[in-house]
Amino acid sequence: MSQADVLRALDARAADQWGLVTTAQAKLDGVQGVQLLRLERSGALESVGHGVYRLAASPPPEHLRIKVAWLRLAPGTPARDRRTDGPGSGVVSHTSACAVHGLGGRPTDPVELTVSSRRTTRDETVVLHRSRTDAEDITVVDGLPVTTVPRTVVDLLEDRADAARTGMFVAEAAARGLVRVEELAPRVAAFAAAYGLPAEASGAELLEFLCEQAGRPLPARKAGRRAGKSAGPGAAASPERKRPTIWEVAKRAGVSHQTVSRFLKNDSGMKPATRARIERAVAELDYRPNLMARSMRTQRSHRITIVLPELSGFVPIPLLRGASTAAHEAGYMTDVVGLEGGESRRASSVLSLLETRQADGVLSLVPLGDLAGGQGAGQRPVVVLGEYDDNLQSRGRLADGRPAEEILRHLADQGHRRFLHVAGSQDWASARNRRAVYMEAIERLGLESYGVVDGDWSVRSGYEAARDLPADSGVTAVLAANDYVALGVLRGFQDRGTRVPDEMSIFGWDDEEFTRYFSPSISTVHINKEEVGRQSMLSLLALLRGEPEPEAEVTDLFHLVPRGSSGPAPR
Repeated sequence: MSQADVLRALDARAADQWGLVTTAQAKLDGVQGVQLLRLERSGALESVGHGVYRLAASPPPEHLRIKVAWLRLAPGTPARDRRTDGPGSGVVSHTSACAVHGLGGRPTDPVELTVSSRRTTRDETVVLHRSRTDAEDITVVDGLPVTTVPRTVVDLLEDRADAARTGMFVAEAAARGLVRVEELAPRVAAFAAAYGLPAEASGAELLEFLCEQAGRPLPARKAGRRAGKSAGPGAAASPERKRPTIWEVAKRAGVSHQTVSRFLKNDSGMKPATRARIERAVAELDYRPNLMARSMRTQRSHRITIVLPELSGFVPIPLLRGASTAAHEAGYMTDVVGLEGGESRRASSVLSLLETRQADGVLSLVPLGDLAGGQGAGQRPVVVLGEYDDNLQSRGRLADGRPAEEILRHLADQGHRRFLHVAGSQDWASARNRRAVYMEAIERLGLESYGVVDGDWSVRSGYEAARDLPADSGVTAVLAANDYVALGVLRGFQDRGTRVPDEMSIFGWDDEEFTRYFSPSISTVHINKEEVGRQSMLSLLALLRGEPEPEAEVTDLFHLVPRGSSGPAPR
């Protein structure tokens, strides 16, 4: 098939799916992976996700990440043939649905999809929810099946999403006529208690509270506030009135608002007569404090905030999963937020979260300046993980390069003596550490290095390193900086006819999901990020309880996973 024929076939596939085509779809038309790589090198294709390409002649589609993730649910099935109730089915949901509906601005979260059957993903930029989605809860926006706005709000509340952010979605949807608050209220009433409202609070009161947290209060008629008591039988119905405030209670009781605040905190030193007057005023005005007031009484929100930098393209899902699981087991809900600005500005935002009792504690994945964690924080309930910099680039334990020596020892035991290292971007501490350990271990173990190829973490850098390696180099094993580089190395050797692992062994790093399913499967290094997240959250929980910080360490943070891409050296 000529290049022109390949492009015509791809164009036909991509015509009704936003200019995108998957590798699996291309194979149905007889287009092989090497042809896709050549077209990518020529600039005719752009790789926009694992196994997904965009035709360069097509305009970049809106919500590209979401569309790529949805196509990958069933990569061999064209978009027009996809169903929402069969194998590989799925709909855009949660925060991603909000983005597609145009609510809440540009998304920075992982892509969220709801699937009908049990399945998992190792893609750290995608979260799969398993739930039944009825036909009336699905709409189509720009060719994508998306949960309706009411169903999206229900999904967010069921997942205990951040109150202010969910309130912003509700307020924007109501303002644009995408949802009727009075119709949504009965569907969300069951979640009121989870957000700190009284058990008898209505769905309308929950929606009102959420929007107030976002600074976008709903009009009284939409929020469904209770009207004041009528003057008596036959009295004309009065319009709904605004929720009474703490100052109105204070005026009715003849005390200061500070005294009412003490009452709400259950101050045991208050005079019985004063307490009785305030109780009577509260009853007469039908005053019900919102979550903030309730938090003032209990001194707890039972929420923990996990901090990321704003607009991060990388989200360490396994680490977040480990941290959230530990928090939930201890009875806390977790909110993941992106905070803009540098360390000092993020620190100021964190202090505001704590001072307003929106969170009992904060686990930050990025630096917070002088607002350190543990004992150094002056007993503030803040723990800074210390494993990432401002851009979520690995440092600390996660950037440890010592497994590179384990890989070399493993391969040397199988007879390999001459190696090549395809490095990652040297802007990353993890790439620098892996390179340094590789060079030191080569000398320490009495092995030979053909050299180090400076890469950039991409599949392309690995492919070009394999393609350009001289046939007489004597190299029998390649250590790649990560699994994507290893994939490129593997394909590069396959395209030049070098058999893997018979003639060349390849080792990657990170244990990405695709490494298990490629042919041959790719040897790699697994990193137990989930345990790192769990133990960091346990440190924060100990701080909240006033207990000593646990001394446990992740003893099995790294371990080698030899697979089909590595084996004995050729004889």
